[in-house]
Amino acid sequence: MHFSCRNIIFAVMLARNLILLAITVATFLSCKRENFEKIRMNSGIDFRYDKAFEYYNKGDFQKAQYLFEDLMGIIKLSEKAERVYYHYAQTHFKLKNYISSSYYLKQFYNTFPNSPLAEEALFLSAESFEKLAPSFRLTQDDSEKAIEGYQLFVNTYPGSQRVSISNEKIDKLRKKLEEKEMENAKGYFRRMDYQAATHCFKNMLVEFPDSKNAEEIRFMILKSNFFYAKQSILNKQTERFNIVKNEFEQFKRKHPESQMLKEAESYNEISNQRIKFLTNE
Repeated sequence: MHFSCRNIIFAVMLARNLILLAITVATFLSCKRENFEKIRMNSGIDFRYDKAFEYYNKGDFQKAQYLFEDLMGIIKLSEKAERVYYHYAQTHFKLKNYISSSYYLKQFYNTFPNSPLAEEALFLSAESFEKLAPSFRLTQDDSEKAIEGYQLFVNTYPGSQRVSISNEKIDKLRKKLEEKEMENAKGYFRRMDYQAATHCFKNMLVEFPDSKNAEEIRFMILKSNFFYAKQSILNKQTERFNIVKNEFEQFKRKHPESQMLKEAESYNEISNQRIKFLTNE
C-alpha cells in the first residue's frame, strides 16, 4: 500500500498536535494539583474553611472532603466544627462511599445530638446502609442495619416528615429479608433436608407474622413434615405422620379456600393410611 506525501505530512501534523494537546492537558492538571496543594498548605484556617465550602457548593466533593478532613483535626468543638464534620460526612455520601458515610453520619449524630443537622444525619446514616443492601439472594447484614437505623430514626424523631418514608423503607427491606428467608427454606427443601426446612418456614411465621406468603409457608411446613415422616425410620414414623395430620388441620383451618388444599388433603390421607398400617389398625 502506497501513501502520498500529502498523507504522510497530515499524519505527522496530527501526531504532533496530539502530543502538544497531551502536554497541555498534563501541564494544566499539574498546575491545578499544585494550586490545590497550596490551598491545603495555607496556614489560614478561615481561608481553607471557605475554600472547602466553595468546592462543596460547586459539587467538587473530593477536594472538599480533603479540606474538611484537614480542618477536622484543627477546629475545636464549635459551630464551625459542627458544620465541617457534617459536610465531611456528607461528602462520603455524595461520592457514594456508603460504608464511610453510614459511619460518619451516625458519629455526627452521636457527637452533636442537639444540632439542627442531627435529624438529617441520622436519616442519611440509615439510607447509607440501605444503598449498601444487596439483592435478596445475598447476605442481608446491611439490610438489617438499615432497618435498625430507620427504626432508630422513627423512635428518635416521631414528628419528622421523614417518618412515613422511613416506615415505607422498613417495609421494603423487611420484604427483602422475607424473600431471603423463603429462598433459604426452599433451598433446604430442595436438598431434602426437611427438618431444617420446617424449622425455617416456622421461623418465618414468627419473624413475619403479617406475611402475604403465610398460606404458602404453612403449606410448605405441612409438605416438609410429610416428606420428613416418609424418610424417617419405622419407629419414628407414627409420631411424625401424626404431626403431618396436625399441620394439615391447622392449614385447613387457616386457609379453607386454598388452591393447595387438594394436595394438602392427599398428604393427610396418606398419613392416615401409614398410621393405620404402622399401628396394625
